[in-house]
Amino acid sequence: MGLSLARYLFSLAAILLLCPSSQAASIPTKAVKHLFDITDSSSGTLLLPTDVAIDRKGRIYVVDSGNNQIAVFSSNGNPLSTISGKGSTQGKLRDPIGIGFDQAGLLYVADAGNKRIQVFDDGGRFRFGFQVREGGNLVKPIDVAVSPKGNIYVTGNTNHKVMVFNRSGKLLKAWGGEGTSDGQFRYPGTLLIRNGLVYVVDVLNTRVQVFELSGRFRFNIGEWGVSPGQMFRPKGIALDSQGRSYVTDSYMDLIQVFNAPYRFAYVLGNKGKIQKFTTPAGLAIDSGNRMYVTEMLKHKVSVYRLP
Repeated sequence: MGLSLARYLFSLAAILLLCPSSQAASIPTKAVKHLFDITDSSSGTLLLPTDVAIDRKGRIYVVDSGNNQIAVFSSNGNPLSTISGKGSTQGKLRDPIGIGFDQAGLLYVADAGNKRIQVFDDGGRFRFGFQVREGGNLVKPIDVAVSPKGNIYVTGNTNHKVMVFNRSGKLLKAWGGEGTSDGQFRYPGTLLIRNGLVYVVDVLNTRVQVFELSGRFRFNIGEWGVSPGQMFRPKGIALDSQGRSYVTDSYMDLIQVFNAPYRFAYVLGNKGKIQKFTTPAGLAIDSGNRMYVTEMLKHKVSVYRLP
């Protein structure tokens, strides 16, 4: 039996296991309270949102990728403004994917289509930017995060690496490369820095890899598969105040939670029934214990209160 066929049959069996049935009650679940959905920005309807971040004032920033802009909302989801629009000139975006804030409140955008990082202040004004280059080549950035010391970490789609830049765009270090071993990637995506660690969603290797800020590998979260604790197409990661890791799976349309020792804890749901999302991608958790989930093909951000 070929590997692809074997994986297909295994996946089918596991999918049946995760579907509602008499066995479903054995899957650990925990419910979240739905608060509201965000579907419309100040300039129209959201289109293929890919990431979300919350600033120091509680405002919600959404990568409105299909509209080539960043949509800004109040803490209760009311549209406030939009940043940028389609283009390749300074301050314009083309197919943005990921965003993140630094400690000064500046917004960093992975401007994937233009292969650069652009930075805006809290008024939406362009501050600075740089092209993403590694090994002499332009690289398509997927996500961006900033360390407490101000170094800018970027995941690269075309070189399968994590790159670290200073504010001038000088490459300080890079690690990874295409492969399946620890420290290698196949299309690294969402990036998160928390408590001196770098969390990288390793999409096609179906895991989250965790590193020190220096790039030294520490451990993995998850593995390939569709059973509880496994991943099929991870896309986003966020940590709550207790150190639990929330990971979206855009193929299985669910969110799994791993405890502080990074072992599987439960799936979001209720009484053994898994809560289904629609292609969940980037997500964020704020200091008030609210979770924001981008549901790409539903063209919305859903907001929940965590237990």
